[in-house]
Amino acid sequence: MTRTLVGLIMASSGAAWAHPGERHGDVGDALLHLMSEPDHIALLMAAAVIGGLGSLMMRRRAPTTRTFKG
Repeated sequence: MTRTLVGLIMASSGAAWAHPGERHGDVGDALLHLMSEPDHIALLMAAAVIGGLGSLMMRRRAPTTRTFKG
């Protein structure tokens, strides 16, 4: 019970925020932040590489269509 209570208090505290004290005004500011921080850019690049590799793997697994001449 005590561990759960401490966990809930810590999760709701300001120390649990990714960027303490930072508030974005609108969607444009949030996107600018995501595209300008090095840690966010690295995560976006990793997601793009993993997504590209996944699409290549799915393309190779897709059955090929055959046309019948006859």
